[in-house]
Amino acid sequence: MPEWRVLTNTLKNKEKITPLLGAGGACQLLEDNLATSKNIIGVLLTDATQALVNQYSLDPSLLIIADRDLESVDIVLPDNFTLTHWRQACGILTKLALQKIELQQQQLLNHDLTNIGIALSAEKELPRLLNMIVKEGRKLANCEAASLYLVDHKETDKPVLKFMLFQNEKLDVPFKEKRYPLDHYSMAGHTALTGKILNIPDVYNIKPSEPYVFDDGFDKAYQYRTREVLTLPMKNRSDEIIGILQFLNLKNESKQFKPFDNETCERLLALASQSAVAIDNSLLIENIRDLFEGFVSAAVNAIEARDPITSGHSFRVAEYTCGIAEKLEHHPSLNQQTLTVQAMRELRYAALLHDFGKVGVREHILQKAKKLSPIEIEMIRLRLSWFQQKLKADFYQFAYQNTLANDKQAKALIEQQHENYKQQCEQIELYLNIVEEANEPSILHSDHYSELKKLKDFKVFMGDEEQFLLSDQEFLSLSVTRGSLTEGERQEIQSHVNHTFDFLKRIPWTKDLQNIPFIASAHHEKLDGSGYPFGLTEKDIPIQTRMMTIADIYDALTASDRPYKSALSQDRALSILTNEANEGKLDSQLVQLFIDAGIYKYTAQVTG
Repeated sequence: MPEWRVLTNTLKNKEKITPLLGAGGACQLLEDNLATSKNIIGVLLTDATQALVNQYSLDPSLLIIADRDLESVDIVLPDNFTLTHWRQACGILTKLALQKIELQQQQLLNHDLTNIGIALSAEKELPRLLNMIVKEGRKLANCEAASLYLVDHKETDKPVLKFMLFQNEKLDVPFKEKRYPLDHYSMAGHTALTGKILNIPDVYNIKPSEPYVFDDGFDKAYQYRTREVLTLPMKNRSDEIIGILQFLNLKNESKQFKPFDNETCERLLALASQSAVAIDNSLLIENIRDLFEGFVSAAVNAIEARDPITSGHSFRVAEYTCGIAEKLEHHPSLNQQTLTVQAMRELRYAALLHDFGKVGVREHILQKAKKLSPIEIEMIRLRLSWFQQKLKADFYQFAYQNTLANDKQAKALIEQQHENYKQQCEQIELYLNIVEEANEPSILHSDHYSELKKLKDFKVFMGDEEQFLLSDQEFLSLSVTRGSLTEGERQEIQSHVNHTFDFLKRIPWTKDLQNIPFIASAHHEKLDGSGYPFGLTEKDIPIQTRMMTIADIYDALTASDRPYKSALSQDRALSILTNEANEGKLDSQLVQLFIDAGIYKYTAQVTG
């Protein structure tokens, strides 16, 4: 019950009032500082004026007794008040003050619970959410420690209790997530199975008839003394128990063993209900994320199944890219561009899906290791072999016809024709060797080009029908000066970024993932505008894409699974990145960060 004191405005009134107070309070003059008088619950104003009343009515917690009826006066005493009047007034004053204090406390608690509820509903990350629940719960409970358990149905055949969090203001102990059987042997398990609230004043004196016991292993390990324990179920909207809140050791100066009071239990039960809804929402979001993770992983594996040559590339690019992003906060010039957790998730998905558009590129082009397909090169071999057989057949027919003549001139003609036959066969072998060499995705020799053109222009006849030994399309493919793709095929390969954008744009992304289509599809853009497909320049390329471009180039240079080229050493690949940065194509600060932080050494954890 609060004490009360009276402030009066004249020394004369103080002398008059003091005898009436007895031992119940004290009397002060108005000039005293109210801010230091914490026990004051009201003021008594004699010869009151409206100005004086207004002065004290500014404090909503202060009750005003006056000798006249003025605005904002709570109690009006008669002119000639007696001890009885005074005691009655003080009694009313005290009751009103208590009610006000109780109302204010309740409003404060309701306000706290409302704010906690708002904060819980706003937090989507489960670890931070659980930490907030336990922290705010300890404040409401006014206790030393608290813990939180979740009922887990996913990871085992039978549901288990996952010990998710523990806080103790007196002990700084390492915490490790654990799993416990969901049974009646523990207090948390019993509450999870029955929904019963356990409010135990001393856990070392639990009745033997109870199915649960107290595990004193923690107390022994850290020389701690657990006393009171309140165990509450967290029920979701479907009235399912999804977890347990447990509060330990009231901050009780008398150190007496006593249970948590009813009001505290009600507040914490309200918190438990709010927490269950928030956790349910967070777990739902996690489940959706897990589902999407599975979709992304399946999509990447589907892409790589069509293009096994680059297997693992997307996962490595994602790891390199996120590796750069994680180091931004430590860079003196780039730390202002540090990504949030949501932005990091967006970046990772974009990196994993950056080649998603390859589903729109024909498979034989994706897997084209050499300039001609195995079937195409075999067709050329067969044609040249057929031509050799034709030359042989023509020679033997000529020789047979001239042998019948049986003269020296015929013999000379046969020898001359045989020499021609041998030279033609040797030329065919030369052409075949040139075709085989030109088919490799290396740099084309200039003399090979002229020989290939001769072969293309070489015409043979089968009867009256003209036959070619090398088609125009085969000549076009073999004439590629570097690599294995013709210009048309190269454009089709490059179109994968357009497909990436078009396909990803069709997905109804949430707000925090809405930039994925652009980030992913722009990974071949260069700061100087020389990239594709849009020819963007520095001001239009976000830092997320710049990081991914570096990762994509480095992995392509060092990958050992590309049959059309040899893998470069780390030093050579880093040198190429540096040169590209010096030429204004890549972000020089990000390239240097990639090198200095050793991100190029990361080993991607490829999952399938």
